Amino acid sequence: MFSDLIVAYLFLGGTGAGGCVVAAFLALLADPLPLEAALARKMRSSAADPWRRFFAAMQLAILGALLLGMLCLIADLGRPDRLLLILFHPAPTYLAFGAWALIACFALSAFSLLIWTGAARASRRVMVLVSIVSIVAGVAVMLYAGLMLADMRAVPVWNTPLLWVVFVLSALSCGIALVLVAAFASGSVGPFARTLMRLSKVDAVIILLEAIAGIAFLVSAWQQAGGLAGPTDGTSYAAQESLEALIAGPLAALFWVGFAFIGMAVPFVQDIILGRTSGTAVSAAMLRRRSLLMVSVAACVLIGGAVLRLLVVAMASHPLLGVPL
Repeated sequence: MFSDLIVAYLFLGGTGAGGCVVAAFLALLADPLPLEAALARKMRSSAADPWRRFFAAMQLAILGALLLGMLCLIADLGRPDRLLLILFHPAPTYLAFGAWALIACFALSAFSLLIWTGAARASRRVMVLVSIVSIVAGVAVMLYAGLMLADMRAVPVWNTPLLWVVFVLSALSCGIALVLVAAFASGSVGPFARTLMRLSKVDAVIILLEAIAGIAFLVSAWQQAGGLAGPTDGTSYAAQESLEALIAGPLAALFWVGFAFIGMAVPFVQDIILGRTSGTAVSAAMLRRRSLLMVSVAACVLIGGAVLRLLVVAMASHPLLGVPL
């Protein structure tokens, strides 16, 4: 049903949107008085330097993910002008809504980058407004993919609100991973160590909630397949085939190893380890270990996010044909 380019688009768009939401929340939580002073100097004071490096790196990472996602969508369409047909289609569609929300995220992130680098002058009030709108746009992007798939009646296993819950939680976790990578790449782990450790705690909670939602999604698929009684019609047979392919069929290794273990269990444990050391003094050696652990968390979460979207698309089965789409 969907090409690998669309799978990449769903992953990159969700990751960029999640990063947009996380970065906006971090901006809202920044100490207001020092931030106001730094913005008044266009982020060119010594006190503003750590903020400039940290937030600018975040916005660059977000812009990169969003841009790659949009390029994947355009490449799948075949011609750039087809994107205009989607954007200006007379009837509202999920794809048009998602594309506009993605463009809004990109524009807001680009403007935020200009502010954090000092290329554009802005007050804290403007920064707060941009952050709030960024959260709204980011949530819209995170929601639309799951809602679009859940509304496709041709694939029974997708017809549950649990799908968009899993997608939103995964996007948030991937967004945190993007922030961790940006902090490491910009050398901002030291100045923002406590913030990043707290973010790891939040990520652990999100991963736990994602696991619960994922299990509920599998239970929903099992119920669609007829439960203990087994399938009785084309729809339930399709749901059974999707579930069997994921749990014990051709997708099982990717599900259990790529998603459940590497994408969920490993980063959850690592997040717990990072969170437990958040209140301790930070030595140079500990800082290096934390930095490497954060990179490992980010890599595992991003792998899990990509595998999740690949599995959701690959497990699709049509109720009439009873074969993967």
